[in-house]
Amino acid sequence: MGTWGTGIYQNDVSEDVKDDYIAKLKAGKSDEDALQELLHEYKNESEDIDCKCDFFLGLADTLWKKGRLTKEIKVRALELIEEDRLSERWESEKIRKEREKVLNKLEEKLNSQMPERKKVSVHRPYVLGWEEGDVYIFQIKGEKKDTFIKDEHEKYIGWWAVFYVDKIIKEDWQVRGVFDEVAELYLFLTKDKPENAETIQVITPILFYIFNNEKNRYRVKLIERSKRQRPKDLTYLGKCSSFTNPPNEFWQEGTFSWYLCERDILMGYERQLKMQGK
Repeated sequence: MGTWGTGIYQNDVSEDVKDDYIAKLKAGKSDEDALQELLHEYKNESEDIDCKCDFFLGLADTLWKKGRLTKEIKVRALELIEEDRLSERWESEKIRKEREKVLNKLEEKLNSQMPERKKVSVHRPYVLGWEEGDVYIFQIKGEKKDTFIKDEHEKYIGWWAVFYVDKIIKEDWQVRGVFDEVAELYLFLTKDKPENAETIQVITPILFYIFNNEKNRYRVKLIERSKRQRPKDLTYLGKCSSFTNPPNEFWQEGTFSWYLCERDILMGYERQLKMQGK
């Protein structure tokens, strides 16, 4: 476990304890369950001579800030504050004095009036509302040219972006332990509005990255927090039942977001044309 300063959270253990405890509350755990799970998961750290101070001090500070500090954790933390003052891990006099200030401040905090119990919003699993095989379209608008597209890409305004939902997977990328739906997509671009989902078989795919001039990344993972981020004209086109992967495809994880979607699509389109010698 690493330590990079004298602050309460300037070490891996305290930082992880704080993040994990808050994640459990966001996952809908009760105060008691969240604490007991944490104590069980960090049993080794809580008993380790090199980690116990970081564990309990980080935990006590986090609980106090959220208005959930228990008597048992408070007592244990105050005991370890005294122990940490004499710890040999603070090698120089200067560092020991810096740590002493941190410990004094925490001790004063833990002995003061704890704040009211703060509400922690529960994160519900995010559902995309899509299915594997779905095809959607939206039009390139170029409404924020300074951020989204370059001047040389203005010729594509009015063209149609298309995406194919290849896979729906679940990841706890927002809150640990809460698994949101994430889509893996293939994107395409065409001048004429597609009439049906099977059109993706004959229009130009978006090439996001080329590895060693021979391996191509087409599939990307859409990171989405809210449906409000989607293009307003996003339209369901149907299901593609005979999708064929682009040639020389190499899968290495890459992400895609609505924020810069137009820029990424247009750059990827021109990258594909260049690769095809067009």
